[in-house]
Amino acid sequence: MATKTITIDIEAHERLAQVRRENESFSQIIKRVVRPPLDVDGFLARLGSLSMSPKATAGVEEHLRRRHRPSRRARRGGVGAALGGVAPIA
Repeated sequence: MATKTITIDIEAHERLAQVRRENESFSQIIKRVVRPPLDVDGFLARLGSLSMSPKATAGVEEHLRRRHRPSRRARRGGVGAALGGVAPIA
């Protein structure tokens, strides 16, 4: 197997050493601790191949409808309305 040399700071090395198991290489630690990135296209393809019950579909649609409503504060003429419907940054 090919190898690559990397430079890490002392804190990163100490963190790896803290989670190191007996007879485990640093490469093995990294592979165990750092998950591979999510394959979004593959995930969406698998998700698209699944079927949902009509009740589940209705629940998701209702959730999305609620999520896209303006906030109550903006609808009642509160601070959000005074800012043109934009909620203030907390």
